[in-house]
Amino acid sequence: MSKLSSTRRGFLLSASLLPLVACAPPPSAPRHTLSLRGDRLVALIQRTGKDNMTAPEAFALMGITNEGRDIPVRQLADDGPDGRYVVNLVNIRKIHEFVFQRRQGDVLVLHSADTAFKRLQSVRYARNGKPSIITDTAFAERDFQEQIAFWFARIPGR
Repeated sequence: MSKLSSTRRGFLLSASLLPLVACAPPPSAPRHTLSLRGDRLVALIQRTGKDNMTAPEAFALMGITNEGRDIPVRQLADDGPDGRYVVNLVNIRKIHEFVFQRRQGDVLVLHSADTAFKRLQSVRYARNGKPSIITDTAFAERDFQEQIAFWFARIPGR
């Protein structure tokens, strides 16, 4: 009787785990924690970028803080036709986040984004001023799209 009971319990336990196994990706399927472009941009930054510390003021307006201290980032920079472009890989909150920035004259325009390239917050930072949140969403979205297009063109294996 006990042998039949233990066999039945094993069968029921196996049957209860079956839905979990069915939802798992096949072993040969590639696993991406980000969007495919996000994976490639993270790899490009990690491979060719440089470790840096950034001032906390603009990042704090975007909700990224390090208790008032400078923010550690992995950074990649390049000159474009209309200014200097920088992409920062931030991992302060234990998740990858991007902060895109472009220098145009004495003004920096920064955009925080998740790894699926959804713009979260935008900030304007004048050289001799204080950072301020960009309230013009049309301008912010247009500038953000220009900045990510600049970096998408530089991702190998697009």
